[in-house]
Amino acid sequence: MSNGGRKKVELDTVDRRLLIELLRDSRVSLRRLSEEMSVSPATLHNRFTRLVQEGVIKGFTALVDYTKLGYSLSAIIMVKVNGKYLVEFEKEIANTDNIVAVYDVVGEYDVVLIAKFRSVEDLDVFLKQLLKNNKVERTYTSIVLNAVKEDPRVKI
Repeated sequence: MSNGGRKKVELDTVDRRLLIELLRDSRVSLRRLSEEMSVSPATLHNRFTRLVQEGVIKGFTALVDYTKLGYSLSAIIMVKVNGKYLVEFEKEIANTDNIVAVYDVVGEYDVVLIAKFRSVEDLDVFLKQLLKNNKVERTYTSIVLNAVKEDPRVKI
């Protein structure tokens, strides 16, 4: 399977352990980690810098429980897009506030959106706006009843 022309980055045990610890707690100090891992702070800092430069680490963020902020409704929206507008549509929709993920997929639909809303009414407004977009041919929406697992971290 192609990775979109991106070079795979090889990780050794130090890189892997560093990533595991950062995934567990991105606020951990490199100095403390270097002591725990028995690696010099300079070495760990260089590894960290390399992982950022190579795009393995793309940024840092908090894992937020959106329901506690009022976003109690999650939706999975599949979108059939007029083919000549696919990339343009994906770029536009990716900048929409409620959208947390945009996936370019194969199958009956072209794009899968994961979105968070405060209410069914907010979802309704969003879908009606989406269907007004001349790039969109049709949509299929599922509402999430229960998020059994929702975590962007993958075990390394």
